[in-house]
Amino acid sequence: MKINRKKIDYILTHKFWGSLIFLFLMWLMFFSTFTLGAYPREGILWLLDQLKIYLSAKLSSGYLLDFICNGVIDGVGNVLSFLPNIVILFLFTSIYESTGYMQRAALILDKLMHRIGLHGNAFIPLLMGFGCNVPAIMATKNIPEKDGKILTMLLIPFMSCSARMPVFVLLIGTFFPKYPVLTLFCIYGIGLLVAILTAIILNKLYFYPKHHKESHQHQHPIEEEQQHHNRYHKIIVTPLKRPTPRYVGSLIWDSSYEYLKKIGTIVLFAVMIIWVLDHFPNKDMPHYQSELTQIKRDSTLPDSLKNRQLEELMLDNAAYRQANSYLGQFGTFISPVMTPLGFDWKMSICLVTGLAAKEFIIGTMGVLYRADDSEENSVNLIRRIKDEKYIDGNRAGKPVFNEAVALSFIIFSLLYMPCIATFITIRKMSGTWKWAIFSALYSIGVAWGVAFLVYRMALLFLPVL
Repeated sequence: MKINRKKIDYILTHKFWGSLIFLFLMWLMFFSTFTLGAYPREGILWLLDQLKIYLSAKLSSGYLLDFICNGVIDGVGNVLSFLPNIVILFLFTSIYESTGYMQRAALILDKLMHRIGLHGNAFIPLLMGFGCNVPAIMATKNIPEKDGKILTMLLIPFMSCSARMPVFVLLIGTFFPKYPVLTLFCIYGIGLLVAILTAIILNKLYFYPKHHKESHQHQHPIEEEQQHHNRYHKIIVTPLKRPTPRYVGSLIWDSSYEYLKKIGTIVLFAVMIIWVLDHFPNKDMPHYQSELTQIKRDSTLPDSLKNRQLEELMLDNAAYRQANSYLGQFGTFISPVMTPLGFDWKMSICLVTGLAAKEFIIGTMGVLYRADDSEENSVNLIRRIKDEKYIDGNRAGKPVFNEAVALSFIIFSLLYMPCIATFITIRKMSGTWKWAIFSALYSIGVAWGVAFLVYRMALLFLPVL
């Protein structure tokens, strides 16, 4: 049966039906990434769990075992467990790209792009940003106008790259299990909304006045109108084609290889540094040894009560050591800035390490939210963050995480500076440090402001654990 590509093109680019198809395909991508990716992820976590059990039986307790289990396996392993989700995400984006559907989607959103001051071709690098911001920024070279190119670069960091997906999957699955796909869809929608508002604001305040002034100084009105037409109405659409398994497979393999290479090199190195900073100088609580000795020597206590008191004392001492480690001291220093968003010092540290690469957020969580002695053979990060409680202050004993905090953390992770590589790429493609620095500072400021508003609104409308 011969396929009528013209009819398919007509439907895919139709104002109404094309928009519905676009929304469905985006929903299908998120649904598959979240739902289908959960099964192999659980399998990877189970294998890591078995590895920790095996190592705990073979190695004596001490720094080496703690480093391997609570550092390498928990840090790197939790990042590795999200590989299936990343593969599924790249599967869909590679199919959309290889068939030529991205160009049809650009036509559908062409008018919207014009209204916010962007060239229609800007949609393709923006959509590529859902995979990785770095190649997406490099793809802006196909945008003919310099100002439109720079504006698109500034918007791409708000497109949630695949490195942020593990954070979303973890926290949405933990605190919003009833509506995971809808929540994920809304999160991506917030990123798009912030990008649109940013484009409108920057166009009104900088790019349009600058372009309008230069046009009146150097151009005839007819030439200005022709440039405006070329700026907004040149989208090259290639014929539809079937995706070849070899091409799609090569794209998935390249993306997966880069993800694994990053895990095995810079993520591993970062986790090692974080583990060291989290475990030293290893100071005990004041009078810890004397209290420990006193409980052990108290013959009037029943064994069950004595064991409980010993366990509580050791847990309190472990929490004290972590809070007074080098990492804890730095987290305490920056926490006043992050406390209005509902974050404790550990969450603040996770976001700071995420400035280098978003994969570090989950890796840092795996190290900081480590299991106590009774759970040392578990890599279930979900249970640990749900059980995490404040150890001092007016919130002592209360859970650190709840729905409002999780949502605030997700929003901040979504909107703030993607990574150092993105920062450097913006500098390279724009030809100046000005826009790279502006992008970093602007995205961090927007992330803080939006996360603050979301957190305060969530406290009012969401049931807090």
